[in-house]
Amino acid sequence: MIWQRSTCEKEVNRMPGPGGLLMLSDALTTDLSSFFGTVKCVYLDPPYYTGDRFSIRMRVGEEGWANNSRLLTLPAYDDFAGASRETYLSFLRGIITLSHKLLTDDGSFFLHLDYRASAHARLLCDEIFGESNFINDIIWSYQTGGRSKRYFSRKHDTILFYGKTPDRYFDITQVPSRRKKDHNNHMKRQVDEKGRSYRSIQSGGKTYTYYDDEPSYPDDVWTDVSQMQQRDPQRTGYPTQKPQMLLDRIIRCCTKEDDLVADLMCGSGTSLVSASANNRRFLGLDTSPHALSVSRKRLHMVGHHVLAPLSDVSAMVDAGVLPGIGFYDVDLNAYTLPSGVFDSLETTPKDMPIHGLDAVDQWYAGLLNDTTFHVYASAVRTKQSPALPRTLKVPLLRGTVGIMIIDVLGNRTFWTASSQV
Repeated sequence: MIWQRSTCEKEVNRMPGPGGLLMLSDALTTDLSSFFGTVKCVYLDPPYYTGDRFSIRMRVGEEGWANNSRLLTLPAYDDFAGASRETYLSFLRGIITLSHKLLTDDGSFFLHLDYRASAHARLLCDEIFGESNFINDIIWSYQTGGRSKRYFSRKHDTILFYGKTPDRYFDITQVPSRRKKDHNNHMKRQVDEKGRSYRSIQSGGKTYTYYDDEPSYPDDVWTDVSQMQQRDPQRTGYPTQKPQMLLDRIIRCCTKEDDLVADLMCGSGTSLVSASANNRRFLGLDTSPHALSVSRKRLHMVGHHVLAPLSDVSAMVDAGVLPGIGFYDVDLNAYTLPSGVFDSLETTPKDMPIHGLDAVDQWYAGLLNDTTFHVYASAVRTKQSPALPRTLKVPLLRGTVGIMIIDVLGNRTFWTASSQV
C-alpha cells in the first residue's frame, strides 16, 4: 500500500480522561478569548531571565532509552539571551495580564520564578491582580545543585500565589504533607480516653491541643518536595523540568475535579500530566516543538486534543495496513530523513549515526475524518519501554487510516494510506 503525506487541522487522542488541549503556539499571540473566565488555576513556570540558551538531551533509539548511551543535543528554548530587563519585564506583564483574563472569579494564579525576577514579578502581580489578592510568597527549598563559597548557596525558588478575587477557592485539606520532625517536645504529652496521643500547651489563658495522628498541612516553606534527581524515572531530558509532586500540591489545593488548569509555557508538560492525573482538564501551550513532543508523549494514554502545525521536512515512510477481525493492523516499517540532517548537531558519542526507526521517538495510528485525525493507538519510547512498537491496532471504523510520526528532531509529520476504508 502506498502512503502519502497528508494534512489534518486537529489531532484527537481517543483515550480516557477528563480531556485537555495541547497547542504548539505562543500564548501572547494566540487568540485565547474563548477561554477567558473559564480557567480555575493558572500555573506559570516562565523563563527566569538567566540569559542562557537551554538544550534538551534527546535519547535516541532503543539503546539510548535503555541505558542513556546515545544522545542528541537540541535547542529547547532561549531564556532572553542578550535581551534587556525592560524586554523581559514587558513579557512578564503580558503573560500575567493574560493569566488574569483567563481566570474564573474564584480562580488562583501561581507564578514560579527565582531570585532574578521574583521581586519585579511581585510588583507586577500586585498591579495586575491587586495587592489585596496576594496570598502567599511560597518558598520551594531544595538541596540539589552546586555549592558556593562566595555567597550563601541559592537553594530555593519563589512561587507567587494570587487569587483573582477574594472569593478564590482553596482547600488545604486536599494537600496533606508528610509529618514534620517533632518540634513539640516542650509540650506535655498525654493520652485521652480513646487512647489517642496528644500534646497540649497553655497560652494566654487558653489550652491548645494537638493530636499526634492529625494530618499535617504545608505552610509557605516547602522543604518536603525534592528536586528531580538525575536518575528520576520522570525525567524527560527537557530542561528545568519540575517534579509532579510539586504540581499536584498546587493543583489540588485550588481546584476541584473537572476544573480547567492552564499552563501557558508548559515545557515538559508536568502541569498537564498532574492535572489529568487528578481528574482536571488542562490547557497547555508552548512555542518549542520539543516541548510539544515531550508533553505529547507524556499524555499519550489520556484523552486530549492537539493543535500544532505539521513539519515540512523531506521524510519518507514505509508502512502497511492489514484488515483483521474488528481492527486494522498498522505496521511502521521504515522512516527515512534526508542525509546529513544530523551532521551539524552534537551527539553522544560524537559522530553517532542515526538511521531508520532510531530517528522515530513516537508514532500514532488512527483514522482521518474530514480534517481531524482520531488517534486510537500509540507507540512511544520510554525508559521503562525503550523498544518502539512496530504494529498498532486501529478499530474498523469509517475513515482513512493514518499515522502521525514525531521524530527525535521534533518533526511532526502525518501520513495516510492511499485508499479510503
